[in-house]
Amino acid sequence: MAIAAAAPAAAEPARDEATGLSVEPPAGYAVRKAEGDPRYAVVYAVQKQGEEDTGCKIAFQPTPPTAGSPALSQDDINAFTRKKEWTDLVRATLALRYEVAAVEPFEHQGLMGAEVVADFKPVEGEEKPPEVRSYLVVMDTPKGRTTIVCVGDKAGFAARRGEFEAIARSVTPR
Repeated sequence: MAIAAAAPAAAEPARDEATGLSVEPPAGYAVRKAEGDPRYAVVYAVQKQGEEDTGCKIAFQPTPPTAGSPALSQDDINAFTRKKEWTDLVRATLALRYEVAAVEPFEHQGLMGAEVVADFKPVEGEEKPPEVRSYLVVMDTPKGRTTIVCVGDKAGFAARRGEFEAIARSVTPR
C-alpha cells in the first residue's frame, strides 16, 4: 500500500478591484480582508491557521491628489528609493516606534522599495512590548504606497523570515 503525503493546499488569492492590490499567499497561509486605519483603502491579513497575534498585514494607502503638479512616474519613484536619503527616511520614520536592525533595498515586479527588520521600542508607562520581531516592506507606485508588516515570535523569527519574504513577494501592489 502506498502512502501519499499531502502537500499544503494552495491558498485562495484576494484582489481589491478599486485599488488593484492583490495577494496570492504561499501554501499554508490564508488571506482575508481586515480592519485597518481609515487612511488605508484596503487592508489584508495573511496568517497561518490558528494565528492571532502573528502573521502579516498588507495595506494600500492611495497617493493624495496633487493640485497642478504631475504625479511622479515609477522610474522617478524607483530612482529616489535607490538613494541613501530614502533609506535614512525609512529608518528615521520607523525609529519613532521601533529599534531598527536593518533597512535593505527590496525589488519586486519592477518596483524598488525598502525591506526592514525591527523590534518594538519600549514606551515609558506602557507594558513591555511583546517578544516579537517585525519584518516590514514599503513599496511606492504613482497610485500609492503598499505597506507589508509581518510579526513573528523573536525566538523563531529567523525561521519565519523566508516565509514573510514569500508573503511580501506574493503581493501585486498596483
